[in-house]
Amino acid sequence: MTALVLGVLLAASVVVIALLRRRMRAQAHSLRGSAEAERAQQYAVHQADRARSMEEWRAERAALMSAVSESGGQLEQARAAVQASDARAEQALAQQASAERELTAIRAARAAAEAEVRLLKKRLEEVEDAVPPTARASTPAVPRELPLGRDSAADSVVDGADLGPLVVRAASVRGARHREDREHRRDAVQLRLAAGFGAPVLLSAVAAGDPDALLSQSGATAACRTLVTQLSSGANLFTNGPFAEDDDPSIGPALRSVLAGVANSVRLVARANTAGVVTARDDAHVTTSLYGLLSELGDRRERRHLVFGIGDVALLRLRVEGEPGNAPRWTTLVTPDPALASRRLPGVAPDGSDIVRLRVVTRPGDVLVLASGPMAQLLGREEVAEWFARRWHGRQPFLTTFLSDVNANIADKGGDRSLVCLWDHGHAAALTGAGAARWS
Repeated sequence: MTALVLGVLLAASVVVIALLRRRMRAQAHSLRGSAEAERAQQYAVHQADRARSMEEWRAERAALMSAVSESGGQLEQARAAVQASDARAEQALAQQASAERELTAIRAARAAAEAEVRLLKKRLEEVEDAVPPTARASTPAVPRELPLGRDSAADSVVDGADLGPLVVRAASVRGARHREDREHRRDAVQLRLAAGFGAPVLLSAVAAGDPDALLSQSGATAACRTLVTQLSSGANLFTNGPFAEDDDPSIGPALRSVLAGVANSVRLVARANTAGVVTARDDAHVTTSLYGLLSELGDRRERRHLVFGIGDVALLRLRVEGEPGNAPRWTTLVTPDPALASRRLPGVAPDGSDIVRLRVVTRPGDVLVLASGPMAQLLGREEVAEWFARRWHGRQPFLTTFLSDVNANIADKGGDRSLVCLWDHGHAAALTGAGAARWS
């Protein structure tokens, strides 16, 4: 009975288990179907989303490509616009440069025209101011006769140079008395660069021949020419150079040696020109005063000079004293001792006691004048001195103008007018015109 019950229970259990298994299989099958349906649905949704995304991407890509294409066209337009703008800018710059060149040319032409107007005004003033208004006029300045005699020289000579900051003019004009008497000019002037001093040095010389000596013009010319040679060959005699302090013991002997050499040359001229012609002592026919002026070249705040010589020649300086607006005034720096004024070449004292020498210093704006006696006397007259100061201070005349100034129709004692003028500008940059050579 018990076994039967157990068998029934076992069979029932088997049936129940089989039913449960079937149910579980059915549920699993149903779940798989549901899962597959759900996966299919999700896949369909994913495919739809993907298709939509692809469509959106394609649309965006097409829009982007369209925008890029449109922006590319705009970029090309922008590039073309930039190129056109650059071309217009270059054209404008070229036009501006051309306008600036034209403006520069106009300004240069205007400056040239203004300079020419100033020059014409200055020349007009010079013509109107040809003679000091308070000075008594002399006979016409143009000679009416040529001189007689084998020692005769040109009526007038002029020379000059623009040596950077130092400008020099020299002139010698036959006096009115000599012109009237048909006598020749007896003075001479000389401008040279003396070598042998380490750097070039300007030598200015004025020789005033004795008006009563037969061949003094030849003596004056020979004295000027020989002075250059004697200085260059005797440069080594100046131990510390020609511009040393006044107490330099070598200056005096060196100058005595130089002037003794010049005196010998003048004697030789006398021997050569008077042989068989005159019976008096030869030296008396070539007597002449001689003064030399050595000047430093180059840019300098203070320029040193050495004046030396024998006889009747003077050194004057034109300078503005005190305030810059003051009128320039003449100052006489060297006048021969009356006891020595009659001493002339070719006579030189063995001890050099008849040699006059002075160390002079000029500053920018000064005018230094080495003049023969008659010209120095002319500059000593107040109304005439003011006229020369007005014409020469702050400017350096052309050679022809300078000669015209020296030959001005002013009544005087009629002696020859000879002088050398130096304009000290200090530095070449102070010159308004083009300076010539610059020396250091």
